Amino acid sequence: MAKAVAMLVALSLAVVVATSAGGASADCNIAALASCKAAVIQGAKPTAACCSNLRAQEACLCEYQKNPNYGKHLPNARKVVTSCGMAIPNC
Repeated sequence: MAKAVAMLVALSLAVVVATSAGGASADCNIAALASCKAAVIQGAKPTAACCSNLRAQEACLCEYQKNPNYGKHLPNARKVVTSCGMAIPNC
C-alpha cells in the first residue's frame, strides 16, 4: 500500500510541474501529463488525452514517485489512475 501511495504522490507532483522541462529519464516526458492537471488538482474527470498520456507514461510512474514533492494531490491522483482504467502499479 505504501508503494501505491508513493506512486500516486509522484503522479500528483508530475501533473503539477508538467509544464516544466525535464523528465525522469530519456523515455519519460513529465510534460506529457499536463493534460491531467485539472483532474489531479481540481478533481475533474480525466480527459481522453489525459488517460492516453498517462498510459504512455505508465512505465515512468514508479520512477516519478521517488520525488517527495508529489503528495499534495494524492486522493485525486488515485482517482485519475483508476478512472483511466489503469491499475495502481506495485513499485
